[in-house]
Amino acid sequence: MQKVYINKIEYYLPLKKESNAQILKSAGKNKYDAKKWIDKIGIKTRRIAEKNIFSNDLAIMSAKKIMRSIDPNDIDYLIFCTNTPDFLLPTNACILQDKLGLKKNIGAIDVILACSGYIYTLGIAKSLIATKQAKNILLITSDVYSKFIKKNDFKNRILFGDGSTSTLISSRKQKNSFQIDNFIYGTDGSGHKNAIINNFGSRYCNNKKKGGDSLNLDGPEIYKFALKRVPIAINEFLKKNNLKFAKIDHFVFHQANEFITKSLQRILNIPDDKVFNEMHSTGNTSSSSIPIVLSKNFNKLSSKKNVLLIGFGGGLSWGVCLIKRSK
Repeated sequence: MQKVYINKIEYYLPLKKESNAQILKSAGKNKYDAKKWIDKIGIKTRRIAEKNIFSNDLAIMSAKKIMRSIDPNDIDYLIFCTNTPDFLLPTNACILQDKLGLKKNIGAIDVILACSGYIYTLGIAKSLIATKQAKNILLITSDVYSKFIKKNDFKNRILFGDGSTSTLISSRKQKNSFQIDNFIYGTDGSGHKNAIINNFGSRYCNNKKKGGDSLNLDGPEIYKFALKRVPIAINEFLKKNNLKFAKIDHFVFHQANEFITKSLQRILNIPDDKVFNEMHSTGNTSSSSIPIVLSKNFNKLSSKKNVLLIGFGGGLSWGVCLIKRSK
């Protein structure tokens, strides 16, 4: 079967920084309580898109960085993963194709998915290349959750940051490429209300109720879901692929918050040097969180062989993927 590679990952964060210490102070928390909150979630600052900047704008910025390393005419498919699209119609990927100056004889699709989105869209990209429908795919993730969080909702504000990533996925490897290996996926729609923006689709398009277009997140339920489902999914993946736990050099979890990742690390008994926590200055960037970690640590992973990617979140949805440093 045709091998498929991650050849490049870039990310873009908005310029505006928002301090969690300041948010908590404004919410009436004293310095001691604020420090407890920040130490628990592991997030000090986040990047926030300006008023007139949206998901497509951030997507263009990260894509331009990736396109420095490839002729735009060589890109033959565009996948755009977002949970905060600029438009419900048209397909945002079509807009990005035009804005990025890509050729017209390419595929371009949106995938509406949250924190497991990078895993799912990697799977789509691999399938397209493995079946020879494409050779070079530009996979973009981008979200602006700050647009959907009320200013007085400090519990959610201190968690989420805006950002975008772009990944070049190809049929030919380059230096330090990662080969995309196997996947497993999971879905439990019975928990869909644990992370929802109610007035954002056609079901509620005529609903004039104020405030219904804000993020409604049940943090404790998401926490219970992650701690119950993620260890099972990882063990299922390893068993399915006949892999020993010790053979995984790094575990890259979706960066929801440090409380969740450290809890998962403890349950799975994973050493500190095998786990990355990179959310302290970005927060939870949804489907962009895993590729941001990979981009920041690309050189550190150069001598490693097996990296397990684990996405989980709204849907409820989860996915696990193995990538291998190519020789």
